[in-house]
Amino acid sequence: MSAEHLADAANRSPERAVLFYATDDGAAAATAERLISAAGFAPVKAGGLDQAIRIEVFGDLHDMGGLNGKLLTVEEARAKLAGARG
Repeated sequence: MSAEHLADAANRSPERAVLFYATDDGAAAATAERLISAAGFAPVKAGGLDQAIRIEVFGDLHDMGGLNGKLLTVEEARAKLAGARG
């Protein structure tokens, strides 16, 4: 997520904006989820490290890429991830 969106989207109400993360490690996932939640976002795992490119700038899960500036809800994020697998 771009810095502009980070500042504007934290603790958004009524539903938090999603911040994607990618990891292959369960302990790292738990830590990432705690940090993302503490920062005011809803954590959603994009996949393992092989999927990290998707959350980088210009990736399909980045607001400066495939999301075209849009912030997602958890439901929208899960639907987008499910669509990518299908």
